[in-house]
Amino acid sequence: MYQPLNRDQTVTMSQWQTVLAQIQQQRINALIIQWAQYGTETFGGTEGWLAKRLESWFIQGGTVWFGLYSDPDYFRQIHTQSLQQQITYLHHYFSQIEYTYTQWKPWIKRHSASIQGFYLPLELSDYDYSTQQQRQQITQLLAKQVSKYDKPLMISLYLSATIDANAVVEWVEQLTAIGIKVIVQDGSGTQALTNKVRQQYLSLLPSNSGIIKEIFKQSSAKPFTANRINKMNYQIITRQMNNRDTYYFSLRYAPFSQGILKLID
Repeated sequence: MYQPLNRDQTVTMSQWQTVLAQIQQQRINALIIQWAQYGTETFGGTEGWLAKRLESWFIQGGTVWFGLYSDPDYFRQIHTQSLQQQITYLHHYFSQIEYTYTQWKPWIKRHSASIQGFYLPLELSDYDYSTQQQRQQITQLLAKQVSKYDKPLMISLYLSATIDANAVVEWVEQLTAIGIKVIVQDGSGTQALTNKVRQQYLSLLPSNSGIIKEIFKQSSAKPFTANRINKMNYQIITRQMNNRDTYYFSLRYAPFSQGILKLID
């Protein structure tokens, strides 16, 4: 996964090509681009630096799940027990996502062969959708989104053990049934759950869901700060065998991006 940030604008194309070569040496040919717009920041749009970086990836045969609009205020807005507040906010959020898609649509069409689908930058969680009614509501809203796009949709999910593992599995299966590709964060970097609890949840997930392996170690929650893991631990994580699609969060924390993709401004 790659989170575009403005600080990356100073990365030269030669440096970017070095990172891409390292990715492909590990037989990774697909990137999830977390967002094409973050709040009001568009990273230059379809003629900007982000678009140019992605085009160079396409030339090398790489593909992407293309992230659309992300709201910096999402976590504050979504954390409420009020179904009405959530649905009102989500309707607004989805309209913003669709607007970003419309803005990028000509570029997407030109590069359609290299775009596997669209990543919706809502991080679902059992913390923010702790009731069955909340989970049903967001699932129904997402079902309506599927028909608006001509490629598959992907969404990520992280776990806080707020609801039991069977309820999480049921939710993932419901999301998958409506046509959403679900990828679940393994939580190893945030360490919010004990290893035992994490493994209990992850072991029950259906095999058609993907997993995001966290290749960082969180050092602070508010504000969020994290450090790279060392090369040996990175290799241990990336060499582990999985029976599901596997992604890594994130490119910025990979050892080979050190000195190129900065962790702080």
